[in-house]
Amino acid sequence: MIVKESFNFRRTVPYVRFDLLLAAISATATYLLVDVAEISWLALPSLVATVLGTALAILLAFRANTAYQRWWEASTIWAQITGLSRTLIRVARSLTDAKVAQGAVASDAVQAWQRDLAVRQAAWAHSLARKLRQQDATAEVTRLLPADEADLVLAADNGPAVLARLQSQAIFRGYADGILAGLDNFQLETALAGLSVQQALAERMSTTPIPRPHDYLSRMFVHCYVVVFPFATISVVPAYQWLVIPTTLLIALYFRLIERVGAANEEPFANRVQDVPITALAINLERDLLELIDVPDRPAKAVPVDGYLW
Repeated sequence: MIVKESFNFRRTVPYVRFDLLLAAISATATYLLVDVAEISWLALPSLVATVLGTALAILLAFRANTAYQRWWEASTIWAQITGLSRTLIRVARSLTDAKVAQGAVASDAVQAWQRDLAVRQAAWAHSLARKLRQQDATAEVTRLLPADEADLVLAADNGPAVLARLQSQAIFRGYADGILAGLDNFQLETALAGLSVQQALAERMSTTPIPRPHDYLSRMFVHCYVVVFPFATISVVPAYQWLVIPTTLLIALYFRLIERVGAANEEPFANRVQDVPITALAINLERDLLELIDVPDRPAKAVPVDGYLW
């Protein structure tokens, strides 16, 4: 996620250079043919540029809004994951601390069970973040989990789903050992069910792009408009027709950047600078979960690097 307020324009050049080149060629050809060679019938009515520009602006605005909605939905999904994970560990600690206070179970056994649950949930968040970005989660999984569980998760096609199963099994083991009682396990399973739903929503977001024809047509319409624009506007400035060249370059830059912003935001888990910062959010969630069970040794808080938070 971009958190800095200033941007380096040179970083945008690779995304717009084709359209700028196309605009330069089209505008220069228009000027040479219409003004220099005096082939006046090539000058189109200015109404063509007005109508096509209006239609293109509406299309690109819709594209940009749709992309931002996807980005915001992805951010909302991860906020739900954070909230449900905190709820899981908070409720687990409250329920099991009550058993210790009642003298129903040993304090050491409860603390070990709480820590295992919190650490496994942190590993789940890291594993899901890496899966969404198609990255390797080995470092986080092996750091947080015992060897047998880590091997099981890393060998699975869907590591977060396996970790959710291990969490469920740990909850029922706690019930069998007397750490949990009554309907405690159902309260915790409710949080796990919510996490599974959010995982499915995040996976849908990651694997289902917007319809490809919509993306393709947006790009093609920008290219077509850049070609048509100088022919439809050169007659507007009969005394200074060379102005069609810089004007066309400016229009190409404007429309292409809007189209690229939409294309970039429509994939919020693609490991790009404008993504939802799920890696940083997973680190901060791990800190929160460990803090809930009074573990002082926690990873450092995620901070932006060169204005980007990953």
